[in-house]
Amino acid sequence: MNDSPLTLRKALPADEGTLKNWSTQAHVRVAIGEESWDWENELNIDYPWRQMLIAELDARPIGFVQIIDPHMEVTGYWGDIGPYKRALDMWIGEKEF
Repeated sequence: MNDSPLTLRKALPADEGTLKNWSTQAHVRVAIGEESWDWENELNIDYPWRQMLIAELDARPIGFVQIIDPHMEVTGYWGDIGPYKRALDMWIGEKEF
């Protein structure tokens, strides 16, 4: 690795292939289990309660970050959660990092 800053940017529909690839990697599967992500759909929906971000090093995508407001999230996955909380998913997609 070098001393370049790590940056975060909004995940875009153009990232679908990268995210699909990462989500099949063994080191990512350990974190997400059997959960399947519908990237084609999810990357085209801009929910007010969710941010999906790509971590980049030297403009190279290396990971994924998702920040959710579990109080506002529509599926109820998090149960009865009060306001002003956050859920955070982070994947290091590129194994060498």
